[in-house]
Amino acid sequence: MISTSKEETKDIELQEPKYEVITTEKKDPSKEKEEKEDSQDTNQKIGVTIAVAVEIYRALIASFLILFVPQSCGDHVCSFSENAETGPDPLYNAGFVFNCITMAAFVALYYAEVRREVKLIAYLDVNPNRPSDNESVGQVLEKIQPQHKDAILYYDSLYIKAGYITIGCFTINSILSGLVVYKYYLDDKTTTTFITSLLFVIQKLQQVYVTLKTEKNVFYSAYLNSKVQYNDLDKDKVVKEIQAVAEVERKATIVEPVAEVSTKL
Repeated sequence: MISTSKEETKDIELQEPKYEVITTEKKDPSKEKEEKEDSQDTNQKIGVTIAVAVEIYRALIASFLILFVPQSCGDHVCSFSENAETGPDPLYNAGFVFNCITMAAFVALYYAEVRREVKLIAYLDVNPNRPSDNESVGQVLEKIQPQHKDAILYYDSLYIKAGYITIGCFTINSILSGLVVYKYYLDDKTTTTFITSLLFVIQKLQQVYVTLKTEKNVFYSAYLNSKVQYNDLDKDKVVKEIQAVAEVERKATIVEPVAEVSTKL
């Protein structure tokens, strides 16, 4: 038989049940949309960074054909250091110099390409629901502050110039390097490596050429998987533009009364 004292019974009766209150915070739809857009911009920038790293490696192989294509040095295969040595052969020397020039052209191309892409990601969006013709995108550009619009057009123009120069250098370099490596032909590896190295960047240069042959206000992405076009104003930039205009108007309303007082005096 279990017995309990009166004090213990009293304590048990006075105890109140404890409840745990769980509250869920509702997210503001506008903030959630902003976070989604920021995430989209971040993902695009990460994609561009990875793509550039891969493209530079391919450009290195396709530019320095004399270094990476197997060649014959008499009774043995030329080593990397032997391929890098210039000598009395003017054709070999010219080929190696043009290898360096072509790589420099690719570096200039990627610089202009990345700067262009960063500006497009920052100030424009891909919107399949809006028209993407030259005139419509031009109207969108008019909504951007002049310095940002000029920056987009400047890097787009720089990209076009660098693209044509790179295509020209690559073409000359391929012919000149081909003459060199076949002068010192080793075996089938020479042909296989030479063709493979060219294929590394031929598709890239085809995409560059397509992007170059567009109208002034048609901005295709140089790095996204599908050939998408930036044709709308970035939403977070719209908010910042409105805030900037409001700030200018606020300062104007403060300055105007002061000006009136000074004229009266």
